[in-house]
Amino acid sequence: MANVIKDNDRSRALAESKWIVFLTSIMLLILVIWGALSSIQLHYNYQKSLMDSVTKSVLAEYQEHLTQLRLTIDQFQFRHASALAQLVLSGNQTSKDEYMELLTQLREEVDDVRLFAIVDSSGKGVLSQLTGEFLPDCREEIDDTLLRGSQENLFLHRSPNGFHYDLLQPLLVDEQAGLFLFVAFDPAVLERILTQHQLPYQQLFLMRSDQSGKIEFGTEISLEKSHDQSIYMSGEEVHQFDFLKPIPGTRWQLAIRLAPEYNARVYLESILQALLLWGVTTGFVYLFYQAQRRRLYKQRIMEKELSFKTSHDELTGTMNRATFEGQLAGFIAQHSGQLMMEGVVLLIDIDQFQLVNNSFGYSAGDSCLNLLSFALRRQLPAQAKISRLSSDEFAVMLPELHHELAHGFAEKVRQQIEQFDFTHIAPDLSLSASVGAFVLDGQQLGSEEVFNALAQAVRLAKSKGGNRVQLYHSDDVALSQHAQEMNVVRELRAALNDNRLQLYRQRLRALSDASQASRYEVLVRLIDHHGSLLTPDKFIPAAEKYGLISQVDHWVIEATFAAIAKDIGDNSSHYSINLSGVTLGDKGIISFVHTMLEKYQVAPQRIGFEITETYAITHLSAAIAFIEQMTAIGCEFSLDDFGSGLSSFSYLQQLPVHNLKIDGVFIRNICDNRLNQVFVETMHRLAKEMGKKTVAEFVETESAQHYLSSIGVDYAQGYHHHKPEFWFEYSADVTGS
Repeated sequence: MANVIKDNDRSRALAESKWIVFLTSIMLLILVIWGALSSIQLHYNYQKSLMDSVTKSVLAEYQEHLTQLRLTIDQFQFRHASALAQLVLSGNQTSKDEYMELLTQLREEVDDVRLFAIVDSSGKGVLSQLTGEFLPDCREEIDDTLLRGSQENLFLHRSPNGFHYDLLQPLLVDEQAGLFLFVAFDPAVLERILTQHQLPYQQLFLMRSDQSGKIEFGTEISLEKSHDQSIYMSGEEVHQFDFLKPIPGTRWQLAIRLAPEYNARVYLESILQALLLWGVTTGFVYLFYQAQRRRLYKQRIMEKELSFKTSHDELTGTMNRATFEGQLAGFIAQHSGQLMMEGVVLLIDIDQFQLVNNSFGYSAGDSCLNLLSFALRRQLPAQAKISRLSSDEFAVMLPELHHELAHGFAEKVRQQIEQFDFTHIAPDLSLSASVGAFVLDGQQLGSEEVFNALAQAVRLAKSKGGNRVQLYHSDDVALSQHAQEMNVVRELRAALNDNRLQLYRQRLRALSDASQASRYEVLVRLIDHHGSLLTPDKFIPAAEKYGLISQVDHWVIEATFAAIAKDIGDNSSHYSINLSGVTLGDKGIISFVHTMLEKYQVAPQRIGFEITETYAITHLSAAIAFIEQMTAIGCEFSLDDFGSGLSSFSYLQQLPVHNLKIDGVFIRNICDNRLNQVFVETMHRLAKEMGKKTVAEFVETESAQHYLSSIGVDYAQGYHHHKPEFWFEYSADVTGS
């Protein structure tokens, strides 16, 4: 069934994988398209940063060029001031030779000069007979300069002879204020500056700022082309420019845009690269999916084979022990607490099977087991589970067999084994089996309990001679004792779950100093489901035998701390808690005690722990480690049942305990037994020499207490002074552990 479920899970996983591959492909396509668009935007941002840098460089060079021209013109005026003054004085009487001589000199000193003129304060040309009348564009610029006092609106002027731009500088001639030197320049240098700063995929234009869309020239439109006709861009085209910056002191603005073919190419390349990446990656994903599909198919076959090998016995093909235990545990858990009338487990132990191996060889023995398992499976109902537990043991679970039929069915199985013909393997070979039967009534706590019970039944069957069936629920004394233990274990587990444990306490009387704070030993009792009180001797041995003693100890520790915390009127009484050897060896017990002390805010000095002498001696290092760590925080320790071990005195000096509790076997009749008196006096004297206090247990008479007081024993504990009293039961104050 588990394999079928696993196969269905794999098929579902493969179907889901197809969708995952499809969705992954879609998501990948979205991602690569998003990446392509991001790359395009990145290219665009990069180009914008470049265009911004180009704009700054061109503007700076234009301004530097114009500034340098004006400075050069002023320097020329200083050097030729007398010649310029003579021209002004001569006016329209100036000869062409005089003018050309000065123009030639100007062209030698200043690049790209076309002509110069002198303008008076009214805007008229002083040398008009030589330079002619100004063009309308030039007249507009002259009038604007005279009005403003400086040239602020420089622009290109068109004439039949080409393009030029004018610079008007105040004439630096003494006593000639109000006159301007007019110099016309060839604009080729302006076009050259644009071309020099043009980067790949960029288009630079010099446009008029006062005439929307009019292009003076650009890297795509030369001066010659623009001279043929005025070139204009539409408003929509102008808005497509990424940078449009005015040039100070002019009627120009610098415009930069990316070449349209660049944008188209970037989009096309980015999308194609994204689609190529998507196609290749999707191909790899699909190939990986196909590889995984083939791998899962092979794995499914291998797992089926491996699962069978790991869950079944290699020789007989029946379930192995672990698989059978899992099946049994699942059945028990499914029907836990229910009143069941069906469900039986058999344990089949082949009698003296080792003799078969020794007499006929292991090969013959294996053949017998193989044939026997085949015969059993053929007889068992379809829903039965069979397992080979060990070399000569088989277990069978019959989940639908009625309890009343358990013994009869087990007997049929026994008879089949006894009557099976093995002579073809070896002459005179026959087998018999001892069969234990256990009915599942819904009260079992686990498969371990069932196997323990079956083992008890099979042992009893073998002790009666073997080749017989033994039902676990019978009147046999051994089985009854085991059943009683199981009942106690069930009661204890239920009590731990339902918090049906109670704390009692018994006072220790101080024999030497009555002013000491009260001291108690903590005791535990169990309330069974009938409401009866069980003393520790009824359930502690079973708890130790079946691994529940640590849970009991943890409960007692937390309940004790909760009880101390609840008793707010008592801030000094001291309480001793018994710990089992199993709990003492638990690495987590120390952190648990720390946690409980902090949770209930109990002073460690009010807590003591008692460990038995036997465990302390046999697990010396673990006992010392635990005692030292608990003593370090203030807890006290007592060595219980002192004197019962043969090696007490040799190991006592290694155990850092505070108190020695003298075993009650020496105390009960101490007044009538001189040998016990010697033992007790010796143990007390030894304890005093080592700085430890002594506690006498089972003090039941006044005479015993008087004697113990006379030899200096520190504390007496027993019915004479105080019988155990109820102290605490579980409440909301205790969370359990």
